[in-house]
Amino acid sequence: MLNFSYEEALQNFPHLLDNVATDHQVITVQGANHESVVLIAKDDFDSLSGSLQAPSLAASPPGADNNLDGWL
Repeated sequence: MLNFSYEEALQNFPHLLDNVATDHQVITVQGANHESVVLIAKDDFDSLSGSLQAPSLAASPPGADNNLDGWL
């Protein structure tokens, strides 16, 4: 697992996404005033959520439409 600060991750985001998607790296990003988040490939996430038998992890919440309105 690779660990980055928010600032490091932001500066290297395209490269980090490539590593996650192609090399299946797991990356932890620590926000300045926030909890850490983990970046993993979708295939890896699907595998994890299936093995945990937790459909709520894989499903979007009701009304979710995958846009960032209200987030930013």
